[in-house]
Amino acid sequence: MGMPNPEVTDAERRLLKDYKNTAPHKLVVKKAEALLLLSAGVDPVIVADFVDREPSTLEDWARDWNKQRMASLFTGHAGNLNRSFLTEKQREIAAQVLSQPPGDQYLPAQFWDVPKLDHWLSTTFNVEYASATSYQFLLRMAGLSFHKPEKFDRRRGDDKAIDLRIKEIREELTVPLADEDTLVFAADEVRIDQEAVVRRAWYEKGTKTVVKVDRQKASQSFIGFLDQNSGQCLTLRLDWQNAATILEAVQTLVGLHPGKRIVIVWDNATWHKNQLLRAELAQGETLQDVHLISFPPYAPDHNPIEPVWNDAKNAISNVQRDDFESTVTAFEAHIRSRLFHYKI
Repeated sequence: MGMPNPEVTDAERRLLKDYKNTAPHKLVVKKAEALLLLSAGVDPVIVADFVDREPSTLEDWARDWNKQRMASLFTGHAGNLNRSFLTEKQREIAAQVLSQPPGDQYLPAQFWDVPKLDHWLSTTFNVEYASATSYQFLLRMAGLSFHKPEKFDRRRGDDKAIDLRIKEIREELTVPLADEDTLVFAADEVRIDQEAVVRRAWYEKGTKTVVKVDRQKASQSFIGFLDQNSGQCLTLRLDWQNAATILEAVQTLVGLHPGKRIVIVWDNATWHKNQLLRAELAQGETLQDVHLISFPPYAPDHNPIEPVWNDAKNAISNVQRDDFESTVTAFEAHIRSRLFHYKI
């Protein structure tokens, strides 16, 4: 059966153009566009691609138009045309699709979200909901939850290779961790920033007030050394994250633990492998008892000091202090007052 030819009068054409330009729902807009183009003799294949529908869907739209005229634009919608509904069978299909990781055959995105689900439902079932809550209900029905995704560096290696490297590190640390004369640290740098801005204040109802704010941004870098046995985390302020400051920090760590052998496990930052640090290690002087181990590249989720930074940042967030130094001090005090038993 071929594509039915939607016959449109001049009055209907004016109404379709109006709906195409002003209708609040995408499905109505697409139907109006398709009917206008088909009635003008445009190739159905071109029209289907333009409105992002299958040609078979256009056949249904054209057939419904010839039977119901303008009412066919709202077929499947309830009440005041605000939304349409999935059938029980369609809900089962949607739940099955949503329970699987999105792929090219479903969505051109790594994660499910409301706009992409809206697109998938409208193109698959010609169903459009008026409220985002309805889409969220479908996502929850499929067992999904809304939370912030973890960051993932595109340069990250294969997970199997990363897991193998972590296993090797753990095996290498077995003896040092059991040795009373050796200290094992997980290390990393972090920076905290602050823009001192007061957003709200209590004052007399019905009046206005002015709060003077300091828009100047400030930041402070730290390096942290998390003791893998005691759970204590030493934080040292850095003027900058570069070769000289990192070398000085490692020397400070050594000076705080005289007579101890020290193992540091950290990432592959350039300042962790710089010539200045390697030269000091080779000379066998201040760093003669220091051994460095590198985590797999671009795998910060395996460094146990990362949750220490997150915990401290959460503790100082959303608190307006008089000056940035107070924020820095609060960050240090939070870490200093706790033990963090995060392990490699």
